[in-house]
Amino acid sequence: MSTWRFKNKLILADAAGTTLTGLHAIYATDVEFNIEGESEKDELETPHSGASLEEYYGEHITLNFKTPLAVSGVAGAVPAVAPLFLACGREQVTTASTVTYVKGDATKATCLVRFGNNTHQISEMLGTWSISLEKGIPKVNWQFKGLFSAPIESSAPPVVDWTRWKRPEVLGVSNSSAFTLNNVTRTLHKLTIDEGNNVIFDRAINHEEIMITGHESTAKFTLTADALSVFNPFEMVGEVHDFEFSHGTVAGKKVTLLGKAQLGHPKYASLESELTGYDFDTKLVPSGAGYDELTIVFE
Repeated sequence: MSTWRFKNKLILADAAGTTLTGLHAIYATDVEFNIEGESEKDELETPHSGASLEEYYGEHITLNFKTPLAVSGVAGAVPAVAPLFLACGREQVTTASTVTYVKGDATKATCLVRFGNNTHQISEMLGTWSISLEKGIPKVNWQFKGLFSAPIESSAPPVVDWTRWKRPEVLGVSNSSAFTLNNVTRTLHKLTIDEGNNVIFDRAINHEEIMITGHESTAKFTLTADALSVFNPFEMVGEVHDFEFSHGTVAGKKVTLLGKAQLGHPKYASLESELTGYDFDTKLVPSGAGYDELTIVFE
């Protein structure tokens, strides 16, 4: 019998049309791979009870995993997470010192997923992402869909080079983690951002396609409560306020998340210190120009 450890997995991914090699390996953890589809029962009428045969069709793939929020390493260099952001409906804007991801047209990805010697090819891959920041290394949750193909038995896996995955620094004061709301520094305990793409498998009689049909981004954050004369969120309900989370000590290690959040009613929260905070559950709302409610900048 020939089998393999369950953790013997490898993901390669880049823009559609790329010949994937070990240079395209994704530094992935918590990998979840599922084949989804539809089925139709025969519903045969017989004199006895029992299950009916089913016909299966419309197979496609869902692939979920986590990666570090890999930084550029050198200011202006493209981070290793680039093809994943592009497949989630982000467009890349580069300067000599920054790489910025703004909302725009998605770039479909091609992907190989190895389980031991079983290799699945996923085409037309598109997805969405979220990030939850509280402590430790910043990590991104990725959720993708792609077209299905049956696995093939592969030889030895490619040699992987992880050097392009530049690890982000641990969250904290010593690594220049900072948060502002309307340009005023606030004490941040937790920040969760969800891109909120609606990713679907669209199937017609003679056509199959993975599509992003829209998005609705959200953010949740927990801030320390203060005297109402200093910070009164109850007067801010329904208003759209700019926020900025920045992290990293030097060029090549810095990342900034910029958002426009419509604040809802704050909720009182018990902080780890047993002091009081406010939980905010917000929608990220673009300006009239559109697609500017959330921006990611690496520098």
